[in-house]
Amino acid sequence: MNHDQVFMEGNMLARLEAGQIDASSGYKSAVISAHLPFVELPDEINLSNPTKSAEWYDTVSFKATGADGKEQTLTPQPLVFYAAVLKNAPDPEAAKKFVAFLQSADGQKLFTDNGYDKPKGNDLYH
Repeated sequence: MNHDQVFMEGNMLARLEAGQIDASSGYKSAVISAHLPFVELPDEINLSNPTKSAEWYDTVSFKATGADGKEQTLTPQPLVFYAAVLKNAPDPEAAKKFVAFLQSADGQKLFTDNGYDKPKGNDLYH
């Protein structure tokens, strides 16, 4: 690996926009916000769909050197955003209303307008 060609996420889009690099990987929401062209990857490899874990994501791994200098094996996990009402929420009713808003048509439109896909997978209830 050429460490001179590895950049932190926050710098990559700025370098891409400035023409300092030709291509980058990143979150769809970030490239949409920056009005950059992108290639959309299928669910089988983009880590966006928890239902693909057993069949796809859990079947691969890669080795990387950790901060401690030791090699470790890493396995991908779905990139999932959760909304929850915490047990000790100071205002559980407001929290419930906020989660309900996120699930509503207006809330979902905010997500899609800003580069987030519709929810995939199942709801989690505990």
